[in-house]
Amino acid sequence: MKKVILSLVTLLAATTLATAQMRPTVKLEAGANCSQQVLKFDKLPTNVDMLIGYRVGVGVELDIKNGFYFNPGLYFLSRGFKRVDVVDTEISRDASATITTTNTLWLHNVEVPLHVGYRVPISSDITLSLQAGPWLAYGMAGKLTTRVDVDAPSSQRSDPSKEATEKTIEPYDTKSKSLKPFDLGLGVQGAFEYRQFALNLGFERSLLNTCFREMGEVYNMNLYVGLGYRF
Repeated sequence: MKKVILSLVTLLAATTLATAQMRPTVKLEAGANCSQQVLKFDKLPTNVDMLIGYRVGVGVELDIKNGFYFNPGLYFLSRGFKRVDVVDTEISRDASATITTTNTLWLHNVEVPLHVGYRVPISSDITLSLQAGPWLAYGMAGKLTTRVDVDAPSSQRSDPSKEATEKTIEPYDTKSKSLKPFDLGLGVQGAFEYRQFALNLGFERSLLNTCFREMGEVYNMNLYVGLGYRF
């Protein structure tokens, strides 16, 4: 499946470049990336919260014809999730404790989108554009932090230093074998453009399971908004 998808991506890029008129327009983009992961373990879904991070990069537009263009790029962005679990447990006949477990996953990826777009002029200064296509990504670094906080009555606290514990692993590290660094998916982006400036809104969804475990499934998903400038 991965080979078929990669072949289609290569074919799309080669065909578009062959038909494009080589008059590139460079554009810079920066904004917020709201990421989340679709998690399943033993085929059971796990609910996680959205994590707000960053997305910055540069793209090149190559005009094709009649408003169509090819837009490859190079972006740096964060992905991940946050999950908070709260459990009340009885520690004695007259007292109970609240245990809060917070898992936060930060992933720092480099991404290459290969989008084909179409631009519609609204006036001499305003245009609307819509683009979509595949993207390739590779995980450069990451950190999964698990923090456990115990809230118990003061009379039950034998050692205050143990009321909070924190553990960190690197998910892309070969020793932990948590996540595979390579990813591939599809994305779509719309933009409102005023002269050289643009307000972008996009959505991406991965197609590859990046989990190392046999019974696990991890798919990246993110919604981003940002500002762009065309040179």
